[in-house]
Amino acid sequence: MIHRKQRVEPRPHPNCFGCGDENPHGLQLEMTIEGGELSADFTPAPHHQGWPGIVHGGIISALLYEVMENWTYLNGIVTMMRSMNTRLIAPTKVGRPIRATSWQESHEGREIYVVARLESDGKTVAEGSACLVVLNERRRRLITEN
Repeated sequence: MIHRKQRVEPRPHPNCFGCGDENPHGLQLEMTIEGGELSADFTPAPHHQGWPGIVHGGIISALLYEVMENWTYLNGIVTMMRSMNTRLIAPTKVGRPIRATSWQESHEGREIYVVARLESDGKTVAEGSACLVVLNERRRRLITEN
């Protein structure tokens, strides 16, 4: 686990919807990891809205997904998400910065449990939890070859 503040550069998957810096339609998240927590800041634009002026729930879920999935990856563990839970707590306004943070809750065998929180305007607006499964070398090859 990385215990110093580190900005992740270069971004390893340029076309990733969440963190790819070459995906013009993506979130283009810049992630930082420090003391066991991964964080990313995001300011939603008008094209991220659902209800007028409110960020679409799918974008909120995507932010949670990205910081939970990348927690393992940026800690040197190759996983795939098995399941994810999302709890939307408060409407999130377009144009207001969101801070996404994730950390490991537990590790049992091949399963790593990660939790996340989104904050905006000083309050928690969403929470998530995920079960990620560590991939062995054979499974990694199968995924990258197809």
